[in-house]
Amino acid sequence: MQSLWNFRTLRSLRHRNFRLLLEGALISSSGDFMQNVAQSWLVWELTRSPVALGLIAFFDTLPRLLVGAVGGVIADRFDRRRVLFITQGLAMSQAIIYWLAVEFDFIQFWHIAVLAFFLGVVHTINQTARQSLVNSLVPKEELLNAIGLQSSVFNFSKILGPSAGGVIIAFIGVAGCFLINALSFVALLFNLYLMELPPWEKRRDTQGLWEDIKEGFSYVRNNRRILYIVGISYVVAVFGAPYNRFLPMFATNILQVGPTGFGLLMAAPGLGATVAALTLATVKRLRVGVHAICYCVLGFAFSLTLFAFSHSFVWSLIFLVMVGFSQIAERALSNTAIQIATPTNLLGRVLSLFFMDRGLWSLGSVLIGTSAAAIGIDWSFGVCGAVCAIAAAGLLYVTRRGPLSPATGAVASRA
Repeated sequence: MQSLWNFRTLRSLRHRNFRLLLEGALISSSGDFMQNVAQSWLVWELTRSPVALGLIAFFDTLPRLLVGAVGGVIADRFDRRRVLFITQGLAMSQAIIYWLAVEFDFIQFWHIAVLAFFLGVVHTINQTARQSLVNSLVPKEELLNAIGLQSSVFNFSKILGPSAGGVIIAFIGVAGCFLINALSFVALLFNLYLMELPPWEKRRDTQGLWEDIKEGFSYVRNNRRILYIVGISYVVAVFGAPYNRFLPMFATNILQVGPTGFGLLMAAPGLGATVAALTLATVKRLRVGVHAICYCVLGFAFSLTLFAFSHSFVWSLIFLVMVGFSQIAERALSNTAIQIATPTNLLGRVLSLFFMDRGLWSLGSVLIGTSAAAIGIDWSFGVCGAVCAIAAAGLLYVTRRGPLSPATGAVASRA
C-alpha cells in the first residue's frame, strides 16, 4: 500500500491524518449531494416554480455572506478538528430532522427554507475549518496535490451522490435520501476521532472579533493578486455557479427526463470536476496565477452557454462535464494560490473571504430564477455565460498590462 502512496497523483496520501480526512469526506460528501438532489426535487415537486428553487438556494447560501468572516475567525482561534466535530454533528442533526419531516409528510416550503439556512451556517464554518486544517496536514510543496485530491474526492461525490439520489427518489422516495445522508456523517466523525494531531496552541493575542475580521480584509485588500482572485470568483458566484439549482427545470421542461435523468444531469459536472482535480494532482509543474484562473473561467462560460441552448440529453451531459471541469480547475487553482500566499495565522480569515463567494450564490440564484421567469432559463444561462466571459477577458487584459505582487509563483509538484 505504501508504494501506492508514492504514485505521483496520490503522494499526499502518505500522510495518515490527511488520508483519514479524505476517506471520511468521501462518504459524508456523497450523502450531502444526495440530500441536495432530494431537496431540489422536493422543492420542484411542491411548487413547480423556478423562483422557489432560487429562494431555497438563496437561504442555503446567504449564511456565507452573513457569517463567512466569523467562520474564518473561528478557524483561526480554535482547534480546527474540534470545530469539525461540532459542525458535522449539527449537520447530521439537520438531516435527521429533514427525514422526519418528509417521512411523516408534514414538510412545508418554509420548513425547507429554515433547514437550508441552518445547514448553510454550519457549512460556512465547516468548510473554512476543513480547508485550513488541510494546510497543516501536508507540507507546502504537496499542497496543490492535496487540494487536487480533496477536490477529486469532493467531486467524485458529486457523481456518486446525485446518481444514487436519483435512483433512491425513483424507487424509495425523497425521505430515504435524507436518512442515508444522516448516517453518512458517522464515517467522517469516526475518522476525525482517529486523527493524531499535536495539541492546539491558543493564540496569545487578545484582540476582539471585529479586529480579527478587519485584519483579514486588510490583508486581502493590500495583496493585489489575492484581491483579483477573490474578485473573479465573486463574479462567477453571482452569474454562473448557481446553475445547478435550476437543473430540475432543464430535466422536466426542456430535456423531459425523469428523476433518474435528473440525477445524471446533477452528476455530470462532478465527473468533469473529478477529472480536473486529478489532472491538477498529477501535474508535475504548474504556474498557479491569475491568468490560468481566468482561462478556466472562460472555459466555464463557454461550456455553460453551450449547455443553455442544448436540447439533446447526451450533449447536455457532455457540456455539463465541461462546466464541471472548468469550474473546479478555477476553484482548485484559486484555493492553492491563496493558501500558498497567506500566512498560517491569517489563513482561516482569508479563506473565509474567498469562500464567501458562495454566499453570492444566493443573490445569483434569485437573479437567475427571476430572469428565467421573464425570458426563459436558456437565455438566462446564455446571458450569465457572457458576463463571466467578459469579466475574465477584462481581468486578463488588466493583468497583462503590469506585473502583480509576487505573492505566488510557480508551484512545483514533486514526484
